[in-house]
Amino acid sequence: MKHFFFSLLIFYSISIQAQRKSYSSNRIGLQGQYALLELNTSNFQTTQESGFLVGLSKRSAFYNDFDLIFGVDFMQTSIAVNAESTTAIEQVGYTWSGAQVKLLLSYLIAGDHLSIEAGPVLQVNGKMKLDTGDQSNLIVKGYTNLQAEDLQEWSRVNGIVMIGISAGFTHVRLTVNYQYGFTNALNKLNDQDLELKDPAAINFKGNLGLITAGIVLYL
Repeated sequence: MKHFFFSLLIFYSISIQAQRKSYSSNRIGLQGQYALLELNTSNFQTTQESGFLVGLSKRSAFYNDFDLIFGVDFMQTSIAVNAESTTAIEQVGYTWSGAQVKLLLSYLIAGDHLSIEAGPVLQVNGKMKLDTGDQSNLIVKGYTNLQAEDLQEWSRVNGIVMIGISAGFTHVRLTVNYQYGFTNALNKLNDQDLELKDPAAINFKGNLGLITAGIVLYL
C-alpha cells in the first residue's frame, strides 16, 4: 500500500511540473501533525485521544490565487470507549493505524504567508486494536454482553472532508485542520452478527472527527 501511495505522489508531481515548470510555488513538503481523534456516535461513550500524522505533500500552482495540494500521510491515532468492570467504569483504549490521501484546493489570502484549504480525504486503515489485552472481556457500557474485543472491526475505508488554514513563509508553514468523516466509520460492525451476542448491538453508526496541527517544511 505504501508503494502505491508513493507512486501516486511521484506521478502527480511529474505531471504538474511538466505543465507549470516556471511557477515558483511548485514544491514538495515534508509534514508532521499532532492529531486528536473523536468518534461521533450514540452507540457507546467515547473519549477523544491523541495521535500523529507524517507524510509528503505537493503544492502546485493551479489558477491565479489558487493552489492544488496533493498529499499522502501515514497515521496512528487512538480513541477510548467506556466499559464496565466488576467494580467501576474503565476506559478501554484502541489504536488505529492507516494512511490518508488528500486532494485540497488552497486559496492564497496573502501569497506564501496565509492560505485556507479544503477538499476530500480518502482514509484507509486497519482495525482498532486493543491497547491492553486484559480489558478485552470488559462489557461495553450500555450493553449486557457486548465485550470490548468485539469493537475492533471498524470500517477500513472512510471518506472525509477537510478544511484548514496554513500560515508561515515560503519554506515553512504551520497548519491547523479539521476533518469530518461523511461515511459510517462503524458500518463494518453491522456485518459481525453482534446482535446474536447482545440484542442491543445493532444499527451501529458513527462519524470520525479529527483535529490536527503541525508543520510543513517545503523543499
